[in-house]
Formats: sequence, structure tokens, C-alpha cells
Amino acid sequence: MTRLVLPSQRELRGGHAESDALVTEQTEHQVDGGLNENEISQQLRSEDGRQNPPQTDTLRDEASTDSQQNYHLCFSDIHAALRELTATVTEQKVNIRELTATVTEQKVNIRELTATVTEQKVNIRELTATVTEQKVNIRELTATVTEQKVNIRELTATVTEQKVNIRELTATVTEQKVNIRELTATVTEQKVNIRELTATVTEQKVNIRELTATVTEQKTINRALETRLSEQQTFILEEINKKNDEISNLTLGQVELRKENRDREIAFSAGLMQSGSGYIGPFTSEFTLTYRNVFTNIGNAYNPVTGVFTAPLKGAYMFRVSVFGHGPTPAAADIVKNGERVVVAHSHQPQHDVNSSNGVVLILEVGDVVYVRLWSGRRIYDDQYNPNSFSGFLLFPLRRDTTGE
Repeated sequence: MTRLVLPSQRELRGGHAESDALVTEQTEHQVDGGLNENEISQQLRSEDGRQNPPQTDTLRDEASTDSQQNYHLCFSDIHAALRELTATVTEQKVNIRELTATVTEQKVNIRELTATVTEQKVNIRELTATVTEQKVNIRELTATVTEQKVNIRELTATVTEQKVNIRELTATVTEQKVNIRELTATVTEQKVNIRELTATVTEQKVNIRELTATVTEQKTINRALETRLSEQQTFILEEINKKNDEISNLTLGQVELRKENRDREIAFSAGLMQSGSGYIGPFTSEFTLTYRNVFTNIGNAYNPVTGVFTAPLKGAYMFRVSVFGHGPTPAAADIVKNGERVVVAHSHQPQHDVNSSNGVVLILEVGDVVYVRLWSGRRIYDDQYNPNSFSGFLLFPLRRDTTGE
């Protein structure tokens, strides 16, 4: 601990101002070293005794009187200064403690903030990685959405096409229902006809029995007639001989000409429906048309039940077909020879009527067949005006193989 050094009597007499300043400085230093007021007072007394040894009574009394006056003057000021310094030091210590506590608290806060900043940096790195990943996902989702849009457009086109097919199928089903009703009516009519035929057969059996009796009777009559026939045979033989003589007079050319004229009488023409009107088709496969409304069938080479023409002799034949329908479904049919397509009549437009026709000359052998076949997915319309027809006729017969076929 530092001791307080006080001024001597000589210094006190020399100047109070300098002494006051020195004492104040030394006192401040001592207070900073940790002395209280009592210790300072005791040190001041000890210093005064050491610097002023005992003198004669007179000198001592004078010195004592002067010293006491100066001492009292300086000590009161020192006490006041000490009190102020002590209060200031105490206040500064309190402030230092508060500042220390504040600094400590701020260090803790700085550590926590540093930890928080470090954690936020980690979070920012994770968020940056997440954002990068999300950007990649967004690009992939964008590509997926674009692809889905394309798929949706394709599906929309498919759905539209299916709707059109459904409408066509609905029309076909409606038409088939009409056909089924017509067939049902036809079956009912056939049943009535069968009942009538059954009654007719029963009636015919009765007639057969009657005819059997009549035949027995006729046999008796025939026996009588046999005698008469024998008589007539002689006359018939004579007449036949006369005819043979007449035939022998005819030339072979005349006979062949008559035969060729009979053979050339081959021609037919027919329409589709005998009555009513309606569509035929569309079907899922090719369909052979049967032209039941026969206008002409010379030679009976055309069969209205099957729709097939069969050549009775070798020759050049002319065939023609016409088709009629309504858009948007096309109308198309072809002339077929022995299962092979020859020519086609085809027409198509989005709406209104569609019609077409075509013809061909064919070289046919005996037994060759020609018919008309409706294309799959196509339909035609027929009514009382017979817009659909199939016709054919023999141009001339052929006897040699040099036909150019």
C-alpha cells in the first residue's frame, strides 16, 4: 500500500496553493490505492511530527500556532476532496461493474448471434439446394404439363372421331331396327303363308285321292283308247314322214340361224326394292346386293333371290350398275366376276345426294357368274323411283377362242 506524503512546515509557509495541489494529488493517488479517511488523517499527523522535531518552547508555540492554523485550513479542503473522490470512485466502480456485466451479457448475445448466423447460413445453403431442386422439378413438371397438353389434344381428336363413329353406328342401329321390324312382319306374313300352304297341301291330298280314283277310271278309258291309238299310229307315221321330207328340204344354215336366234335372247334389268324405301348398309364386310324388283329377265339367267347372273353360253355380255345415296356416307358398289372385282361405281361428298354408275363388257364362259357387291362401310338408298339398278344382256355368242380375253 502506498503511504501519503504530506508537506512540511516550511513548504506550508512557502505557499498554500502549491501545498494544496500536492496534497490533493497525493490524496487522490492514495484514495486510488484504497486508504480511507482515518488512515489518511493518521498519516498526515505522523508526517507532520517527523518533519517538525521539538524546539524551544517559544519557537514551538509559534510554530504550533502557525501550523495549527495552516493544518486546519488544508485538512478541511482535503476531507471535502476525499469525500468527493470517494463518491466518484464508488460511482465509477458501480458503473464499471454494470459495464462489465453489460459487456459479459453482450458477449453472450454475440455468441448466440454467431451461432444463429451460422445456423442461418446452413439453413440458407439447404434452402438454396432446395430451391435449385425445386427449379429442376418445375422444369420437369413444365415438360410433363406440355406433354400432357399434347396427349389431351390427341385424346380430344380421338373423342371427336369416336363421337362421329357413334353417330354413324346409332344411325346404323336405327336402320337395323327398321329392317328387323320389316323382317318380323315378313316372318309373320310367311307364317300365314305356311298355314295357307298347309291347308292347301291338305286340300291337295284330298285332290290326289280324287285324282287316284280318276286315274283308275282313266286307265279303263286308256285301254279303250289304245285300240284307237293303234289305228292313229299309222296315220301319225305317215304325217311324220311328210314332215321329215319338209325338214330335209331346209339347209343347215337355216337350222343354225334359228338356234342362234334362240340363244341370243338373254337380257335382264332389275331394281333393288320391290316396294318401300330405305338404306342398305353400311356393313362391316362386303355385301352382295339382291335386285328383287325385276323389270326384264329374258332367258332367266338372272336370279332375283341371290342377285347373281349365270352365263348360259359363252359370249360377250354388257353389264351396267348405278348407285345412289346421301352424304356424308359414301355410296360405292362394284361389278364382280367369279369373285373378282371388275369395275366400281363410287361417289362421296359431305352432304346432299351422291350417285354414280359404271359399265363393262365381259367375255363369259358357260357357268360364269356376275353380281354386284356393296363395299364395307358404305351405304345406298333406294325408293319407288329405283335409283339403284343392275342390268345386263348378251351382245353376241362366241364359238372360237380368239376372243381377245
